[in-house]
Amino acid sequence: MSLAAIMTRKVRATTEDASLASLRALFTETRFQHVPVVNSMQQPVGIVSVKDYFKTVSSLMDTASQNSIELYMQKRKVGQIMSAPVISVSQDTGLLQAASMLVEHNISCLLVVDAQQRLIGIVSWKDLMRRIVTAQQKKLEQSALKK
Repeated sequence: MSLAAIMTRKVRATTEDASLASLRALFTETRFQHVPVVNSMQQPVGIVSVKDYFKTVSSLMDTASQNSIELYMQKRKVGQIMSAPVISVSQDTGLLQAASMLVEHNISCLLVVDAQQRLIGIVSWKDLMRRIVTAQQKKLEQSALKK
């Protein structure tokens, strides 16, 4: 089975020059844990996790005024906190290969790109685990029916 079967296709991306305020809105609106960062051709150039975002703004939350925080959020750019380079794969990549890449690179998701390297999806470790659990449950149900 390939990633095409389990990847999330409705991906919301941002750009390097987007503000952290717009990133906050995107995380809030989508409830995604990762937001790809793309260039003008929709090719991935980085990724920002909700963890990266909170690590960046957490030091301000206790000490700065609300106005200072908002100013910071407007001026600071996604490109300043994103992880790059990003690891991407084709939708034909197998599940085992994808899982191996996540472990090997100690990352929690892979960006899926087309032949022109444009973003078409995202696959997280949770997507892979969900598929494994579902497959195992089906096997158990089938073996119980045979008995």
